[in-house]
Amino acid sequence: MRLPTKEETRKILERVDSRKKMLEASVQSVVQGYTYALFVWGPPGLGKSHLLTAMLDGLCQGGWRHHTAYSTAKALMIAIAESPTSIHLFEDCEKLLKTDLTASILRAACGAPGERERWVTYETANEKFRVNFTGGIVIATNANLARANGPLQGVASRFRPIQWTLTLEERLAIISDIAEQGWVRGKIRLTKAETVKVAKEMLEMVQQLGCDTEVDIRLYTEHALPTFAHCKATGINRWEDVLQSKLIGIAQTKEESQSARTGKLEVLAQMIASGPGTGKEKVADWKAKTGLGQAIYYRHLKKGKKRS
Repeated sequence: MRLPTKEETRKILERVDSRKKMLEASVQSVVQGYTYALFVWGPPGLGKSHLLTAMLDGLCQGGWRHHTAYSTAKALMIAIAESPTSIHLFEDCEKLLKTDLTASILRAACGAPGERERWVTYETANEKFRVNFTGGIVIATNANLARANGPLQGVASRFRPIQWTLTLEERLAIISDIAEQGWVRGKIRLTKAETVKVAKEMLEMVQQLGCDTEVDIRLYTEHALPTFAHCKATGINRWEDVLQSKLIGIAQTKEESQSARTGKLEVLAQMIASGPGTGKEKVADWKAKTGLGQAIYYRHLKKGKKRS
């Protein structure tokens, strides 16, 4: 696995840009009132949120609201009542989308039968809200709501959810493009040479751990680059070790087969064993990275040696 050349990156990004334009046309349709709702779904870490917020910034010029979580249906209703003419973007709101009461509020905001006015209501024993909603709803999720069981399935099917995904080749091209521009976060700056180095070493590490499918834009921009910058600023020599522990942690939180997890742990045990330090220090390193004990470390090390 390698970063594509500049020419390869250019050609790949042209394909990605053409799909971005199609997505932007759908966002524009909601902003201009041709359609009332848009559902976008796809794997995490591929820039859905960044794309949608950038598009809404350009199309709405501030006339939109960004929602990432709600604890109650009332809080959602108040937000809609406060901005009944705005575009509302909902992301990371999986719990909200699966609750009957909050989903019914969103269903009313997304559209009414026969193109009637969209009246959104919320009523309890002590209070009542009734809002004529004329704005738009954009919902971004990791799963296709039209195919998943839940209270929003019907309305999602009506609006034909759009999938946003990227092939491994396209992910690498985007990472390469980001690396070519250097990296800045506040007063922290990394040169182009440093960001390219981080990208290459991150890909090599992922490949060694056997988790190519873990490669996404977020892994590079929110884990690898900040880890390198922090270690550089604080004098930590082995930034790769810090990132590797994050990678193992990310891998452990994903659903995977026992054999796949065992394979990754065997690779990690061999990497630690081949590195510097005493046996005791290596066991401590293993425990810090995996949370597993000494006996399991030697067991995986022995199994890994037999396979190789």
